[in-house]
Amino acid sequence: MISIVLDVVGGALLLIGLVLLTISLVGVLRLPDTYSQLHAQGLAAGPGVVAILASSIATEDATIITFAVLAIAFVALTSPVAGHAIARAAHRRGNREARGTGSRSAGEGE
Repeated sequence: MISIVLDVVGGALLLIGLVLLTISLVGVLRLPDTYSQLHAQGLAAGPGVVAILASSIATEDATIITFAVLAIAFVALTSPVAGHAIARAAHRRGNREARGTGSRSAGEGE
C-alpha cells in the first residue's frame, strides 16, 4: 500500500517538475531581455529541479534519496547566487554600453 502511494507521489512530483521546467524554458526563449528571462528561469527552474529530485522518494532507496537531498540543498544554495551573478553581469554590461566605454569605438552607433 505504501509503495503505491510513494509511486503516485513520486510521479506527481516528477510531472510538476517537468511542467515547471517547460514553463521556464518557454519563458527564457520568448521573453525579450535578460532580466525577464532571468525572472522566468529563477521562478520555475529552481522549484522544478527540486520537484524532480524530490520524486526520487518513489525509489525507496536510501542512497538515491540521500543524493537527491544533497542535490536539493546544492540547488537551493547556488541557484540564487547564480541568478544574482547573471543579473549583476547584465547590469554592468548595460552600464558600460550606455557610457560608451564598451567594446564599441567612439562615435559608432550614434
